[in-house]
Amino acid sequence: MSSSPSPPALPAEPRLTVPLEVYYFDTDAGGVVHNIAYLRMVEIARSQLAATLGWSLEEMGRTGLVPVVSRTEIDYLKPARLGDHLLITAKLARMEKVRFLIEFEIANASAPKIVFIRCLQTMVTVQLPGGRPQRVPKAWRDAYPQLIAP
Repeated sequence: MSSSPSPPALPAEPRLTVPLEVYYFDTDAGGVVHNIAYLRMVEIARSQLAATLGWSLEEMGRTGLVPVVSRTEIDYLKPARLGDHLLITAKLARMEKVRFLIEFEIANASAPKIVFIRCLQTMVTVQLPGGRPQRVPKAWRDAYPQLIAP
């Protein structure tokens, strides 16, 4: 009698740090990172965090259950520049019925106290096609009950 494999265990803390270097395409003529480039960096970290939490891009494509950005708040604190090495930290901060919030921080890898941006994204879990709202993944609710909003 065979049994289906159990899903991978989720990490104790829903947090991930991704290293990234600033390339030419991220910057303006002065070598300063464009404000929109930070959103690309945030998406990289968000996608990798989701995969770490068992919700990979492959899984999204297979099931049609996807997170959709409904709101982004970003504070630009200091400009990153061409060639800077960054640490992008993504953390699942709160869950509601169909929404969840992820906090991001992009810092200097060689001096982590130097923070370039802080960002908060509100995500809505939807079923494609159609975009019908769905509950936040059960595995997340089970693993991180302390993040469920009252």
